[in-house]
Amino acid sequence: MTPAWDHIVVGAGSAGCVLAARLSEDPDRRVLLIEAGGADRSPLIHIPGFLANVVFSRSLNWAYQGDPDASLDGRRLTWMAGRVLGGSSSINGMVYGRGLPEDYRRWVAAGAPGWDWEDMLPWFRKSESWTGEPNPARGADGPLAVRVFEDTHPACRSVMQAFVAAGLPHVADYSAGVCEGVGLTQATQQGGWRASAARAYLGPARRRGNLRILTRARALSLVFEADRCVGIRYARGGIESEARAEREVVLAAGAIGTPKLLLLSGVGPAEALRAADVPVRHDHPGVGQGLNDHVNVKLSATVRTRTYNSDRVGLRKALHGVRFLADRGGPAASPANHVQGFLKSQPDLASADYQVQVMALGFNDDPADRTDGVSVVVSPCHPKARGQVSLRSADPRDPPRIEMTMLESDDDVGVLLRGCRHARDMLERGPVRDFDGRVFLPTLASDTDAEWKAFFRRTAGLNWHPTSTCRMGEDLDAVVDTDLRVRGLSGLSIADASVMPCVTSGNTNAPVIAIAERAAAMIAARTA
Repeated sequence: MTPAWDHIVVGAGSAGCVLAARLSEDPDRRVLLIEAGGADRSPLIHIPGFLANVVFSRSLNWAYQGDPDASLDGRRLTWMAGRVLGGSSSINGMVYGRGLPEDYRRWVAAGAPGWDWEDMLPWFRKSESWTGEPNPARGADGPLAVRVFEDTHPACRSVMQAFVAAGLPHVADYSAGVCEGVGLTQATQQGGWRASAARAYLGPARRRGNLRILTRARALSLVFEADRCVGIRYARGGIESEARAEREVVLAAGAIGTPKLLLLSGVGPAEALRAADVPVRHDHPGVGQGLNDHVNVKLSATVRTRTYNSDRVGLRKALHGVRFLADRGGPAASPANHVQGFLKSQPDLASADYQVQVMALGFNDDPADRTDGVSVVVSPCHPKARGQVSLRSADPRDPPRIEMTMLESDDDVGVLLRGCRHARDMLERGPVRDFDGRVFLPTLASDTDAEWKAFFRRTAGLNWHPTSTCRMGEDLDAVVDTDLRVRGLSGLSIADASVMPCVTSGNTNAPVIAIAERAAAMIAARTA
């Protein structure tokens, strides 16, 4: 191994793959990318229809367990995070969404000037290769393939048509700056295969002589000389090693992994570090604070047509796998959902405040129940609930502590109440009517707020979009400045979902990739 590198990128997820690929485009930059998980060789990762196999695989997913949540009747939620080359882009639902322009205005209002929607557009365009209708907001020759998934299940299309019939605008491209509307899902796929960040960015870069990719290398701590980060300690194959960076170390381990590594290195709230028996190097109260994610509630109806409840089990699943290998089509080519919508729960709002995702799958408390169904998943776009990531101990092998009260905000609960009532109405107007079905989730004796809230406490889950634990800003509590440099230290940057001041509306993979594209350009410019 080269004794010293110019750049060390920690974490080969959506952001890390972009950073390593872009920085290594310059042959004079030596780049080391380290990833705690293994290589992305499993064919199950790359065939979309095997999503459940990969997302619930303990070898591919960190599956962090949160602390008991009093607002969810004491349930412990699982926080998914990719543990493989490509990170969460190798196990996610492949849904592409930039969010709404309002999201980025919120970033600016939270103290991140220069990160508005218009500022981010060039980086979205640079990252993608859009195969839909030409639009000046879309990119045509970027590494990431994005397409409209048009093989929409009829039951999902029925839900979409019900929303449109009720007055919601139909949009051909919900990622081009709309404020409200419903349309077919955009997916990160190429030729039917999953287009992970590893395939899109690292694929063309792997053979570069100035790029080294280490998998199964667990980061232990950062290495400092005075206030400058000069490298990283990691363990691989039972052997601890140290790699040094002459220009910058860039953290891209995600909204859970990045604050954990900072805390293990003595960078974080001094009191919390001492409680975990970690020597304080840099007292930074913002590290690990402000955790933000979308809470979701699922509504389901039975339908008298085959959906993925029966199509993705047993012999049918195998047959669809064979068909995918033959023509890259059918249920095995499907992303997690088929329809996306951004809606206003109150008519006087300037922009949508909740998202709906329509899936060709009915959710049931009994995993053995294969009754065919269709679901609408409802999530507030701008959840106010916040949590934190902290250490359980000074041992890098111990999982972090994740504390979050998902339904602590009355505003979030109010959005869910209005959104879920609307979504249930659309199920009844659409697939229940068209396919002779019935709504079975939720089963409520009455339509009172109290009964809906009890249903939320029993069933609400996560969209697995954690952000904001190392947020950027200009105030003293911001972990990084608006150039993504860690405040109070040198030689250290962060470029992943943790820097978002708040979570974007909808899915976060596309914004993370755009952040990393911009970060790579910033880092290259200041370390020239």
